[in-house]
Amino acid sequence: MKKVAAGRQILRLVRGISNPVGPNEGQLFLLKGDPTRGPVSLEISEGIQFPALWRFECHPFRLKILHFNDLHGRISHITRNGDIPVFSKIASYIRQTHSACQNDPFAGELVFSGGDDAIGYPFDLLTGKDPESYQIHASYHLYSKAGIDAAAIGNHEFDLGLKMLAHAIRTDASFPVLSANLRPTPQLEGLCYPAAIFIVKEVRIGVIGLTTPAQNRNLPGSEYEIVDPIPVVKRLLPIVRSLSDVVIILSHLGHSLKSSGAPVKSAGDVELAQNLPFGSVNLIIGAHTHDPLNENGLDLNNVVNGIPITQAGSNGRYLGEVDIVLRNAPIMAHMSLNYTEELPVDVFFEDNYVRPLLEQIRPYLDKRLGRMMESSETGAEGCCADAAYSESALHNFLTDGLVARCRAKGFEVDFAMLPASAIQEGLEPGKEFTYGEWLRVMPYPDTLMLCTITGSELFDLIQDNARRVDISGEPHMERGFLHFSKEIHYRIHINSIRSYIYAVDIQIRSIPLEKEMDHTYRIACTSFFRGLAHQWEEQANPGMPLMVFHPEQAHGLDTGLFVRDLILEHIRHYDGINPQGGALRDGRMIVF
Repeated sequence: MKKVAAGRQILRLVRGISNPVGPNEGQLFLLKGDPTRGPVSLEISEGIQFPALWRFECHPFRLKILHFNDLHGRISHITRNGDIPVFSKIASYIRQTHSACQNDPFAGELVFSGGDDAIGYPFDLLTGKDPESYQIHASYHLYSKAGIDAAAIGNHEFDLGLKMLAHAIRTDASFPVLSANLRPTPQLEGLCYPAAIFIVKEVRIGVIGLTTPAQNRNLPGSEYEIVDPIPVVKRLLPIVRSLSDVVIILSHLGHSLKSSGAPVKSAGDVELAQNLPFGSVNLIIGAHTHDPLNENGLDLNNVVNGIPITQAGSNGRYLGEVDIVLRNAPIMAHMSLNYTEELPVDVFFEDNYVRPLLEQIRPYLDKRLGRMMESSETGAEGCCADAAYSESALHNFLTDGLVARCRAKGFEVDFAMLPASAIQEGLEPGKEFTYGEWLRVMPYPDTLMLCTITGSELFDLIQDNARRVDISGEPHMERGFLHFSKEIHYRIHINSIRSYIYAVDIQIRSIPLEKEMDHTYRIACTSFFRGLAHQWEEQANPGMPLMVFHPEQAHGLDTGLFVRDLILEHIRHYDGINPQGGALRDGRMIVF
């Protein structure tokens, strides 16, 4: 064994166990160690014999990569009119591809998830809060049954907490999970790896996993650290390249620092590619920002520094497909996205694996929550389409409820604010509604953020918010318009020119804000604050003043509590949504 220079981190290549449903017949090797702290050296465990480099001159080899990302547990669309298969269609295409490659010595396939595999859909209920209440990680379970080869760790995987994430991987993931820029943590020892080497019919494919440093939350007892991915990949790449015929980065960084779909920190896939040697990676498979890239074939704008970048949207809408042909060198031969809704259903998979999960969550979904008040506002138009134009009784209920629940849990807050987009559907007036119906109203699994703001900053924030209101003559789009709890009152002076709109008569607890400019307030808001408004903010008139507020930079504390769960507590407390709980218009925001 070679001597290792002092100060270098040792990465050890060990034999892994590949998904038995996948194509690799046990040919999987994993890199163990810490590439985040400095130079690295490779040790190969005894008994490991690698195949020689692929003999390109013999015959071309076609490697097919199937990929998806940000499924967020949406393995089936649960609608009022029945359940619509999603992952069973992906499984059908995986099975079809496996059958096509199985008996061809010069063709092989791999299937990857880019991460954020759960959190955001009712199947999360089956995961539980601790190992004792754990039933199943629906996504990992189905990935294992479908033959997924590897998954990156996304930021939402940590929403479970490290203990529960480790339990889910150990219990339900028959494939490796990867993250090279996650500092090793004892809870995930032996469960998460920087990189994997797959042997597919003697062709060696190296895969490096990456996780975004953005939108991560350290829950009590689940502290971890994610570092800048660029130096980590630069350290790893020479080692992985020496072991591989094809090198792929499975990235949950997000597309670029300019992306609008989700916050990107340190670097996205574009910045990563720009900082690597030209063409040193054969493919970056992306995630996190929910971008459908290369929908109709490789877009040359998605080739950065000689490295193709792709991503398959979110929520199972697409299944990405990439063909790499190995001749004298790997060549990108084909790249596209398949519309999942156009794929056939694997009936056996749906009946035997998905339907039992649907039956497990049905009692949760059908559980009565309460009664919706009698009001025209509770339909989709009243609570969604008009919510960035006028005061909303339903949004008032949410913001006031958030303040009440925070105080009940011992968090002293002065007021709460939520974007209009927190509500995605309405409820039928005067009718009882269920947990499943409320999940369609408030689908996002955002967590509660507590941050501070001065009176002067609050004044600027409210002025900024006024300029985000919908105005006549312009189409509605997501601008991040906020609703405030009852502690805040103000009026918006409307104008057909957006930059001329301003707020007046701003009061907090009936005190004019101008008298409280030096006071510091504590706010309750969501972790995905104005996350859908990035695109409008980038395109807004450069001369129009905006206050792009970042809770995490305002002494922000992510409590780890889900906003949706807090609102559910408020609904149960009042046996529904009604004026007693705050669902009324009280003049806190007037447009004139």
